[in-house]
Amino acid sequence: MIKNVYFDLDGTLVDSAPGIIEGLKIALTKYGYDIPDFATLRKCVGPPFTYSFPNILHIRDEDFHDTVATYRHYYDDENGMFNAKVYAGIEEVLADLVKRGYCLFVCTSKPEPTARKLLKKLGIDHYFTDICGATLDAKIDTKTQVIELCFRRAPWHKREETVLVGDTKYDAEGAKQSGIDCIGVTWGFGSRWDLEDAGASVILDYPDEVLDYIEAN
Repeated sequence: MIKNVYFDLDGTLVDSAPGIIEGLKIALTKYGYDIPDFATLRKCVGPPFTYSFPNILHIRDEDFHDTVATYRHYYDDENGMFNAKVYAGIEEVLADLVKRGYCLFVCTSKPEPTARKLLKKLGIDHYFTDICGATLDAKIDTKTQVIELCFRRAPWHKREETVLVGDTKYDAEGAKQSGIDCIGVTWGFGSRWDLEDAGASVILDYPDEVLDYIEAN
């Protein structure tokens, strides 16, 4: 029986692509990199920058820290993060889950202070018992590491009673590595095929289906 629901943030709760992509463009331009096409930039929404900057954007090692700092200045200090919106139907699902007694956490590879600020601005932070995210020093960075952080903060959560809801293969892979099920969702930035290959337990197309699935399991 599911009792605890961990939600990914970018691409699951919130369409944060506009602000993230604009920040990436600013950072790439400042350091002389060509701007890739939209599809490539979109792949950077979700995974940690320690993966996406070298592997998707091909940022050189010597430029990594400076490009990340430039991005974060725009996204955090200049409030680029607020160029985002909650997906239609999500708040209703969160409210229903809380009303029915489920414990909700946010589990994101976005830096935790940024995630807290964004969710508060969007008005949905109060649905969550805790918001767990990456650390700025990247000691906690991957989805698996953040899932384990959630369990450390809530040691009474049992893995067999916990599920992660996420939109990318990184969510499904992280859940598998941590020994919990993953509900894959298709309205974000990943693909159905990647979620299937990464071992998502089920793949759903609409937020209300998440509520129905959790209630049935």
